[in-house]
Amino acid sequence: MKVGFIGFGGAAHGLSMGLVQAGLTEISFFDSLLSVPADNEIILRRAEETGALAQENLEALIQDSEIIISCVTGAVALQVAGQAAALLTQDQLYVDVNTASPGTMAAVGEIIENTGARFADVAMMGGIPAFSHRVPCLASGSGAQQFKTAMQPYGMDITCVGLSSGQASAIKMFRSIFMKGFLAILMEMLTATHRYQVDSIVLDSIAKTMKKNTFTETVRLQMAKGVINAKRMAHEMEAVAETLAEMSLPSTMASATKDKLTWCGNMKLAEHFGGEMDQSLDEILDILEKRA
Repeated sequence: MKVGFIGFGGAAHGLSMGLVQAGLTEISFFDSLLSVPADNEIILRRAEETGALAQENLEALIQDSEIIISCVTGAVALQVAGQAAALLTQDQLYVDVNTASPGTMAAVGEIIENTGARFADVAMMGGIPAFSHRVPCLASGSGAQQFKTAMQPYGMDITCVGLSSGQASAIKMFRSIFMKGFLAILMEMLTATHRYQVDSIVLDSIAKTMKKNTFTETVRLQMAKGVINAKRMAHEMEAVAETLAEMSLPSTMASATKDKLTWCGNMKLAEHFGGEMDQSLDEILDILEKRA
């Protein structure tokens, strides 16, 4: 099987290293930065480490590949797909592993599939340095299953999540709201707790709360409490933001939380649910979507 990478930065290099070690022998790439002296040396060193063949141009890469993997940046993913589309044939698979919006991935998928080729929107859910080619991946699109079948023998961890381009990227984006948002909340909270030297007390208290139920039930319970008590919670977060301001610390997350809770409180969901907190997560989300 012949795999060709468009772009040969850190991610493509890491994937290639792992795939070669797993037995894949025919890997090539094209990187426009090969013509830039400052980048040429680094790229060629990566190629030597992996045994990957440097192609002269995009046309040569696509003609010599069965699976083409776009590994550039989300900012140019659509542009690169347009360039590749003019060169693809119906028996090829185009895979985009760039971090981009679901809308961008849907547009990329449409461009590729209009050529008759298949497309896989692949979201890498971890870091290449930690996982190499075994990084957990979500795949969607017309070519998702084909990509999984082709790469499984080499140890890639691919889960197909749907036939629509953009689904995999959407999952990654929405998950990031929590993962990156959680990090930002920790930063804001811990800079404040450290000032008062109460880090361990606050963290232990949170840990006890989180351990009371499964994560899924904790989410349901927090959402149920939130829609009932959003207005009161918003006032509390306003006080938190004022406290941080008094400490000359940023209150970005506290202020954003207040705004979100105010938004929820204005929907008057406490009245809708009669003050009860036994509703399912689906019930809560359905009414939030209707009133948003």
